[in-house]
Parts: sequence; structure tokens; C-alpha cells
Amino acid sequence: MQSEYIKMETALADAGLTMLQAVRLALDLVEESDGKRHRGAVSMQRCRRVIQLGSEQWRAQRRSVSFTTAVQSLLHAKAARRKRTLTEIRSVTARLLRADSRLAHRRVNTITPRMLGELLNTHLPTPRQREKARVILHGLFAHCMRQGWMQGRGNPAAALRFSVEPETEIAPLEWRQIRRLLRNARRAEHRACMPALGLMLWAGIRPAEVERLQWGDIDLAEGVVSVRPRHSKTGGRRHVQICPALAAWLAQAAPAAPPPESRVCPPNWQRRWKRLRLAAGIVPWPQDVLRHTFASYHAKHYRNFPLLQMEMGHRSAELLRTRYLNMRGLTAAHAAAFWKKLPV
Repeated sequence: MQSEYIKMETALADAGLTMLQAVRLALDLVEESDGKRHRGAVSMQRCRRVIQLGSEQWRAQRRSVSFTTAVQSLLHAKAARRKRTLTEIRSVTARLLRADSRLAHRRVNTITPRMLGELLNTHLPTPRQREKARVILHGLFAHCMRQGWMQGRGNPAAALRFSVEPETEIAPLEWRQIRRLLRNARRAEHRACMPALGLMLWAGIRPAEVERLQWGDIDLAEGVVSVRPRHSKTGGRRHVQICPALAAWLAQAAPAAPPPESRVCPPNWQRRWKRLRLAAGIVPWPQDVLRHTFASYHAKHYRNFPLLQMEMGHRSAELLRTRYLNMRGLTAAHAAAFWKKLPV
């Protein structure tokens, strides 16, 4: 008996444990496995099962990475995306790290929906900010799942939902406003803005996209404008048809044989664009109003939602129906003239 006791003490010492520590661990194990309600072999089986499950989780956790490492991996994977996308990922994740410094070293497969919900609700003041952060985090954890860092775990951001007030409907420019804007764009001091204005108005190109657009993306012979993935908001390529009005406008506005890699927007674009808007007397200027004008006049004249959805680069027609289309005050005659001849 004495020799068995000595062997047991020696084995515990080799494991770095005292007898008292081993007893405490055994009691904790019995407690966690609900072994007190069972005896003998049943209790031992339960304890072994708890050890097995715990070791599996421990190994899975060791195969995971920290939140900071996951963010860097995501940024590397998306390096080809546009600069604004990467900036938004960095901005949101950096804000969360400042809010909770413990998040930096927490392994991603230990982060729960409850943790994320508390973090976003506590440190992001508006529903729109929380929803934007949720979307970015959903993409981050989806990347982690693809890398095998979330084994046995779902995406913790998928369970979160934040109620966001619907965006207000934006009315398109009125016919007289369009005419005034185009007349002012033809003046010598604003002429350099003509190409970009035409592309936003008659092709629905987003303001941020038109700033990245190059003359090589415009094929007048084929009658198409190509928005490349790294230039688009959503990261997808799309082609927009050049209507007769836009073709005539670009024929007047485009420089002679511009280098394909040169920008459509002139130097100091933002300042020039603001001056043109002020000269046209459209103050305040509604954000994205030219894209809304494009969508509304397109729907009024062509009545082809699938085509409009494709040209605007939307994944579904729902956004068109709920926010972009506002045809109050648009006449069929004005819509037809909008696409076929310059409304001046």
C-alpha cells in the first residue's frame, strides 16, 4: 500500500501537482460531469467524456487565431479591393479594439453573439453604425470559417440584427434643374466637369466611382461604360449602355484622344464640381441625386426593372423599388427627351 502511495505521489509530482490539487481537480471534474448523482463506472465514464470534450475544444481553440490576426488576414485577402472598403474594415475593427482592449488577443472561436451584441450596443451610438459594424464583422468571421479557425462554431455576427430606420426617399432632379445644370456645365469655367456630369446623370455612375473612372473605361464605338471591380462600390464589374444623349454630350465634352489611363474627372474635381452645383443654384445638393435621377427617368421611359438593376449594379430590385424610384412629376415626354436629346 505504501509503495502504491509513493508511486501516486511521484506521478503527481511529475505532472506538477500535489495530492491536494489532484483531489480538487477530481472533485471539480465530478461536479462538472454531474457524477455525484452516479456511482462507480458510470461516474468514471462521465468524467472521461468531459475530459474528451474539453480536450477537443482545447485543441480547436489552439487551432484558432486572435481577433487582431484574423483582421490582418482579412485585409490581406481583400488587398485587391478598393481603398475605401479596406479603410472601412480598419476603421470599424480599430474602434472596437479601442473600446475593449481584451478583444485584440481573444481567439475568434471564443467570441459569442452575446459578446458582440454587448460590444456594439455599448460603444456604437446609432443603429446604422451598429448595423454597418455587424456587416463587416460578419465578413470577418466568414473569412475565419473558411480558414478553419472557427471549427464547430457558427458565425457569431449572423445572429445579430439592428433595426435601422429606412432611408428617406430622394426625389430626382426636376426638368428645369437638369436643364440649368447642363447649361452651366457648358460654360468655359465649368466645361472640364462635363464628362463626369454626363456619366453620373445618364449612366448612373456613383460619385465615388466616377472619380476613379478612366477614359479607357469608356468605349464610344461599342457604346458602353465599364465599371471595373476595383472601381465599383460593391466590388463587382458592370457595363452601362451609352444612350444617345450621353453619346452626344461626350462628343462635345471629351478631350481629343485622351490617354486611356487618364482620369475622366479633372484635377481639383471636388472643388470644381461644387462650383458647378452652386452656379446651377441647386442648394443644398442631395447626396447621389444624379444616380436617383438616372434610375427614375430610366424606369419611367423604359419600364425595364431587370435592365435597370443590371446597369445600376444592384444584387436585387428591392432597393430600386424602396428607395431609388420616385417618378412623381416626371412626364413621359420629358423621360423620352432625357434619353434621346439634350434637355437644354
